[in-house]
Formats: sequence, structure tokens, C-alpha cells
Amino acid sequence: MKKYIVFIFIINISPLWILAQQSPAAIQIIPAPQQITRSEGQFVFNEHTQIAFDQANPELKNTALYLQHFLQEATHLPFKIATKNAPENNVIYLGVASNFVANTSENKQLSVEAYQLIIKNKSISITGKSIAGVFYGFQTLRQLLPAAIENKGKVKSLNTWTLPCLSIFDYPTFAWRGLNLDCCRHFMDKAFILHYLDVLAYYKMNKFHWHLTEDQAWRIEIKKYPKLTSVGAFRKEKEGNIYGGFYTQADIKEVVAYAAKLNIEVIPEIEMPGHSMAAIAAYPGLSCTKAPLAVANTWGVFKDIYCAGSDSTFIFLENVLTEVFALFPSKYIHIGGDEAPKYRWDNCAACQQRMQNEKLKDAHELQSYFIKRMEKFANSNGKKIIGWDEILEGGLAPNATVQSWRGVEGAIAAVNSQHDAIVSPTSHCYFDYSLKSIDLAKVYSFNPIPAGISAENEKYILGGECNMWTEKAPQNLVDSKVFPRLLALAEVLWTNPMPRNFEAFNQRVESHYPRLTSLGIRYGFDKQAITFSIQANPMAKAFQVELIPAQADLKILYTLDQSLPQIGNPKAMSYQKTIELQQAGILKAAIQQADTNQLEVFSRQFDIHQAIAKPCTIKVKPSDSYAANGANSLVDGLIGSIDFHDGLWLGFQQNNLEAIIDLGENQKINSIQAHFLQSMPSWILFPESVSLYTSSDGIQFKLYKVMENKFPQNVSETSMQNFTFDLSNTATCYIKVIAKKVDKCPEWHEAAGSEAWLFVDEISIY
Repeated sequence: MKKYIVFIFIINISPLWILAQQSPAAIQIIPAPQQITRSEGQFVFNEHTQIAFDQANPELKNTALYLQHFLQEATHLPFKIATKNAPENNVIYLGVASNFVANTSENKQLSVEAYQLIIKNKSISITGKSIAGVFYGFQTLRQLLPAAIENKGKVKSLNTWTLPCLSIFDYPTFAWRGLNLDCCRHFMDKAFILHYLDVLAYYKMNKFHWHLTEDQAWRIEIKKYPKLTSVGAFRKEKEGNIYGGFYTQADIKEVVAYAAKLNIEVIPEIEMPGHSMAAIAAYPGLSCTKAPLAVANTWGVFKDIYCAGSDSTFIFLENVLTEVFALFPSKYIHIGGDEAPKYRWDNCAACQQRMQNEKLKDAHELQSYFIKRMEKFANSNGKKIIGWDEILEGGLAPNATVQSWRGVEGAIAAVNSQHDAIVSPTSHCYFDYSLKSIDLAKVYSFNPIPAGISAENEKYILGGECNMWTEKAPQNLVDSKVFPRLLALAEVLWTNPMPRNFEAFNQRVESHYPRLTSLGIRYGFDKQAITFSIQANPMAKAFQVELIPAQADLKILYTLDQSLPQIGNPKAMSYQKTIELQQAGILKAAIQQADTNQLEVFSRQFDIHQAIAKPCTIKVKPSDSYAANGANSLVDGLIGSIDFHDGLWLGFQQNNLEAIIDLGENQKINSIQAHFLQSMPSWILFPESVSLYTSSDGIQFKLYKVMENKFPQNVSETSMQNFTFDLSNTATCYIKVIAKKVDKCPEWHEAAGSEAWLFVDEISIY
């Protein structure tokens, strides 16, 4: 059995864990409390233990009943609720003290969610600054009990339930601790949503950002516009089947009420002006063209968006929001505002007239007009709007909160103009990304306060969110994406941020796996299940490949013939030692498991050529988001996959590719291949042209050939292609490749007019 080191927080400027007089595995709380002090002894539950609450605060009765039901289910002890004077002994007491302050040298005022949990030999008290604080104190108490407390029904293996004597004083660092769940790309049923709320509350998360409308579906019933769900909630898949679902207003009310009992605020997202294809499919008059179209059945960004020039658009949205406001008591409404191509607006007479009437200089200012108009309506109904960081373009609405996702720059811009911000960058908070990109350690390293923000402006950072987009994650895969990464974000947002000890945290995470199982969570790995360690040997024209499992006890199967590495495949080999690859090909690997439905395959494609590990330079660096291993990525022999997040691609959005490879000496070259990616939904296009230059000294380059793109572009499927040059044994020492990117997405593209991307992963020389 593993031994876990326990650390205990003492609040000062930052929390510190100290060892207490207890067994190492006794206290494994996530998120870690701000202050904890151990004392001798333990509290023992028995048939006489009662629950009492401050009768002056009747709201506490619901918390008391919640606690009673929870404890009864596992222990089968009665836990009667005292209705009058609380007994002094053998009692769990719940109370609210709105004016209490931190028992520290700083005597700082507490958050509204603060609580104090005191466990003595004969009593337990949970005192909160509010009902929410009491509730969070109860969640901490749950985690102090054995994991078996989370099992449904009586736990037969335990006859005695005890708690260690201690005092915990705790409060969150950030007020906004959220999960954004996309229920549009894939529908999540109501029971699943309710279950997720339970687990969010368990880890003291307090915001559920519910993504309800998209290009691929409209998921919320609006009685005034029934086609939004009868048409917009369903799409015809490429295979021909109809996929969809929606939440009735009764469903919405049930979810909101359930969340309120868990001190979770539900924030709906109604996307505008972009990501609105499902609504337009239901009511074509909402678009600039008024032409009929279908609910989107592919992922990406689409040029058909709400018409900003038509007053009927705003009437429609105001009517929709009126019903939404009635369903959601949250003071916030998320209106999206992201990824709205302006092509239709640029070619719409009504939109151009609107720009002229309102003296707007471009389409970005038209979007700002759109957002500000909707904000005014929301504010008049007592609501505040949140938008993705694109709402900064053209001028920020006066009272808007910015959710920063394209890095942290949006948050910085917002707070510098005294606007609230929620920080959820793709770098740390996109849980749909693979563990290669964002593993548990990466999430735990996240600091919601971006560098460069003044101490005075830090107050505008409300907190953060993890985003669970579901293009590639139907309901049965969401758990493995979100967990255990959510535990890291929960602690980042609750516990004082610095310093952090990931190893100590990870030990606590391991102790929570049985709890997650009991809570019905099919969690995934904390890091990529299989990691490739690859060493190139250019002299031997070979690669040495090690396959490293996320856990030492996991067994790996692999194949070299492109078949699936799964049990029952005679071509699948058990990984035992370093694999030597002496020819180009694809190595596929997977954790050995009987459940082939959950099989996750990791692969690498290898190319053996003359330029491997040769010096390579690029004139302009790629995007920070798609930088791979810099210029070396072009000569490492590794071919990227159609998943451009695989860490092997260089992505350029503002500049062309210009790369120079130094072969070290004049060599006879037969051919050169430059390998590119095209993915229409992601605005990635093959280059307009690729130019090849040769040189003997690296100074004077001679143009060898210009190759215009001949590959089809107007296709929806993601594809990869080599631009191949025949050199017929030409001798050269230096090779220069210039790939000219497509400037803007063309007219036929769904994101027409938007900046296109160029993606390249390898320049192979033979």
C-alpha cells in the first residue's frame, strides 16, 4: 500500500503544509484548506449522535437535512436532528456567523464562503460566514471520513466511523471557480448534469457555465420560438442518422434549483452573433442572406451569423433572453461573442447601412455595437453580460465581463480598463485538449493572475474556469477528460496560490481516486497514458523509441503495420524494451485492456531522410500556440497527424514559412518533400505556393522551382500533403524553402475573410 505524506496549511502570506500528530493518510483534502491545526483525540459517531443548527437561521435546516441523509446512507446511524436546544455533547452543530474574521495575525476579513470546522472529542461545529460557508465545511468533513462514506448504501466493512480532532479555518482565494460544459456538440442528459453538479460541489466549485446554443444545436426550449428545438436541436449526421436532444424549461428549472442547493450558480451561454447556425436553420430570416440552411454537422466556424443590420434580429434575441432570464436567477448571462466571421456583414446592405447610421468604421465596431445593444437590454433586466475575449474588438461594452481564452491578453486588457475578467486560457484550462498538451501538472501550475497586472487591478480577476468542449467527447468520455484535472483547478482557484508542491498534491489526488470511483466518475490519467521517448541516430539512419506508461504497472501493446494494438490482434506485440526503427513507418501503441471501446491509440509516424538533426533556421517564429520544437521540428523525422494539437506542427497565421537547412557539405539530392496540413474547420489551408532554393555557401541562393498548389481546397475533410520537388541528383549544401500562406479564407470558406493558417511539420530530403 502506498504511503501518503500529509501537509497541513498554516495561513500567513501563503499556505504551508506541516506534519501533524496523525497517520500520514488521515488528511487528504482537495482543495487544501488555508489553515489546519491538529489536536489529540477523535470524534466517534454512534447511534446517539445528533445534528443541530442555529434555529435563528432556518435556511440551515436544508443543510442539516442534506448532512443527515448523507451520513445515514453509509453508516445506517439515525443522526436525529435536534429541534430545540442543541446538546453540548455528541453533536454536529451548524451555524452562521456573518461577522467573524480570520484568526490570524493579519485578522483579515473573510470571504462570504469562509467556514471554520472544529472537531473535538465530544462535538463537531461547522460555522460559516454564510450558508455557503457551512456547506463547504460539510464538504471538507466528507473528505475527512474514509472514502467508503461515498458508497451508496451501508458500508459493511466499517463498524466505527471516526474523525480526527482538528481545527480548520478556510476560505477561497477566488470567488469564481467554474466549469464550462458544452452540451451542444454532444448532448448531455439531465441526470448527467445533476451528477456533475454534485461532484463540482464536492470540490468547492461554485459556477456551472452551461453552453446551450451553437452551430450544431440549440439545446434550450424557448416557448415563443418552438422551431429552435424542433429544428435547431437536431442535426443530420454524415452517416445519415439524426442526432440531438434539448432541455425543456422544466428540466432547466430542476437543474437550477438543484444547483442552488449545492451553492452553485448556473450561468447560461446563448451564443451571439456567431456560432448561431442552429438558430438560423430554424428561422432563416435571422441571417443576412435569409437563405435556408441546415444545422451544422461539422465542427468549426461558419460565416452565416445573426444579421446585425436587421432590427428583427435584436427583437428575436431580446425575446429569447427574456425567457432565459426567467429561468436562470444568475446575475450573469454569457453571450459568447467569439469567432464571428464578418464576411456576411461586409456584403450585407442592411449591415452596411447600420454602420453608416451608427458611424461605425468597420465590422469590428459593428460587433461592438451588437454586444453593447444586447448588454443594454441585459442590464435593463438586472443582468450582467460575460463574453469571450473577442468582445474587446471594436470597443468593450461598458459593464461587460471578459472571459479570456486566447491566452491571458484579453484578461489583461479587461482589467486594465477596470473590467472584471475570468481567466480560462487554452494553455491550461481546455480539458478537451489531450494530456500531452495539458496534463495534471500543467493545470496545477496555472496562475489566474496574469503577469504584468498591477496589485491594484488584481481585484478585477474574478477567478477561472475549465472549459470542456465536446467535439470529440460524447457523454461517455467527458469524465476521463475532466478528471482528475478538475481537482487541480479546484485547488488553484481555492487555495492561496504560491508556493505549490505538485508532488504533495499528486499524492492527495491518488488518495481521491477511490472517492471518484464511489462518486461514479470514470476518471482518466493524470498525464498522457503513453509517452514516446525518441532518439534519432542519423548516422545509422534509425530511431530508438521507448514507450513510457503513465503508471509503472500498465502494460503496452504496439504494432508496426498500422493495425490496432489491442488484445486479440496477432500483429500486436507486448512492449518490453527499446524499439529500433530502421525504416519509415507508423508505430501505434495502446495500454493493454480488454475494453476496446475505451481504447486510446497513440501513434508516431517516422520518416528517415538526409536532413534529420541537421541545423535548421526559420526567418519568422511560428505562433506560440503551435510552436512544436521550433525549427528543429522540420528536421526531426517525425510526421504530424491530422490532430494539429499533437505538438509536431508549426503554425503560422501572420507570416509565411521561410526555412533554411544546412546539410553540412555538398550532397547529391534526389528529391525534397515539404509536408503541410489542411483543415477547413480550423482555417488551416495548404500554401498558395512553395518555392525551393539551393546554395553552396548559405549566402547566395538560387531559385530552383516554384510549385503552385494543385491540391483541392474546397473540401471539408482534414488532409495532409507533400509538396514534392524532383532534383535529379542536384548537388547542394543549403536548402531554402519558402511557403506562401493563403492570406484570408476565400469567399467559399465558412470563415470567409478571416486570417488563414499555414501548418508545416517536416522538410524531408532524400
